[in-house]
Amino acid sequence: MTWYKVLKQDAMKDGDLFKSKIGNNELLIIREKDKFYATSLYCTHEQYDLSEGFLDNGNLICPNHFATFDPEDGSVVSPPESAGDIGPLKSYKVKVENGDVMVDIA
Repeated sequence: MTWYKVLKQDAMKDGDLFKSKIGNNELLIIREKDKFYATSLYCTHEQYDLSEGFLDNGNLICPNHFATFDPEDGSVVSPPESAGDIGPLKSYKVKVENGDVMVDIA
């Protein structure tokens, strides 16, 4: 595993979404209470930037057509309005070490 520091833990508050890039990988960092998650940045429906979305009851909502994802594993909770099935987001391992949020993109 190779861990990359993406930001300081205290740079985000509960419910924040943060856009990050490691190499060619664009990521979304999500803070839900005291947990951090990392997923792919774009919605699998129409590639909309999820950093412009929001959390609702712990789920990540795409602001474009309201597709809903579980930030813990990227799974689809509900598809976008007026659309068929969509794929899950890619999910990455996250840890907090010495106040730094670290992501493994392998």
